[in-house]
Amino acid sequence: MLDEADGGIKKMIKAVEFILIGAASYWIPDILIHWLNPPVTVWIALLTLLAPAVSGLTWCLLSVKERYKRSPASFPLLMLLGIWIFGPLAMAVGVIPAGGKFLTAEALPSFLSLWAVSPLSTWAMSLYSGSLGGIVIVTLTLLIAAAFNGLKHRKIL
Repeated sequence: MLDEADGGIKKMIKAVEFILIGAASYWIPDILIHWLNPPVTVWIALLTLLAPAVSGLTWCLLSVKERYKRSPASFPLLMLLGIWIFGPLAMAVGVIPAGGKFLTAEALPSFLSLWAVSPLSTWAMSLYSGSLGGIVIVTLTLLIAAAFNGLKHRKIL
């Protein structure tokens, strides 16, 4: 019984790790792009191409390592979950240099309510932050990776 609980805790820790890897690999470049504030055309191109490329590259580099190879379909899906869950927080941090007030003491309760519906709020906030194109690209990329790896792992491909 104890071994089952220990195994469940290890799986949960591994899942949280995968979620955090996804969130960090996408949102750190996104936040940095917002803080650097390049010209608008460069800014949109970077948000649309660079942030998803970093997440895709992270998945490619880690998916060949033994720890991540054992979870061929769940690794990219949990990365994607991290991107969608941490979207509102990352976008709120990204707009701080431009005067964003999502994380002030007065706005925090409203922000937490917004974050509670994170898949919807990630989508809505990405429309305003310029991150929508990148969110769509990384979502499709990681969904395809999960499907391909799942089929490959089952020896269907």
